[in-house]
Amino acid sequence: MKAFFERYSYDSVRMLLDQIAISLFGFSLAMAITKMGNDTLLMITSLGAILFYLLLIYAAAKKVGEHDRITIDLDRREFKPLTGTLVSLLANAPNLILAAIITIIRFTSKDGGSGVPRAIALLLNGMYQGLLATIQVGGTEENPVWLNSCWWVFWLLVLPALLVSTIGYIAGVKDWHLTGLSTPELPASDRPTRKEKKEAREEKKNTGK
Repeated sequence: MKAFFERYSYDSVRMLLDQIAISLFGFSLAMAITKMGNDTLLMITSLGAILFYLLLIYAAAKKVGEHDRITIDLDRREFKPLTGTLVSLLANAPNLILAAIITIIRFTSKDGGSGVPRAIALLLNGMYQGLLATIQVGGTEENPVWLNSCWWVFWLLVLPALLVSTIGYIAGVKDWHLTGLSTPELPASDRPTRKEKKEAREEKKNTGK
């Protein structure tokens, strides 16, 4: 565990920083659109922020896989397909801790309120705010229950990043791209290289002599 932390802690922190950056952007955008009262636009922009966030996480996990591919190809390291998942779990430690706190408060508090940890969790997952605030999961028309008020949703928010990190890491190790194909080897060019041209000139010169 210590060796894993030492090797991948930087990558996990980078994933967390990517999440914070996109989260702040998504949360600010969601707050601005909420004032406009356009739920459709709010949902669309939220989906865009989520997609961008997952692409960043995919790219980060793929770099980890590409780095490990060198030692794996040399048989110095065993290929473990869940490495990307574990790196993402480490990056999502704050999300998991907050989800655990919210869950505990939900089932131990008399009023079930979890205002502060819930607000922090929403801020840390601001890219999802547009969806969470527009999807009704219960209640009445006068008193609706939105997705962002459900304790269990904060556990689910971690799953997309875990899935994308798993795929990204495997793609990096296997040298896959978004098309699922490896980079094709380019055929050798028929055109002579500079070195070959130089050798040909020297041979011609010597033959001429």
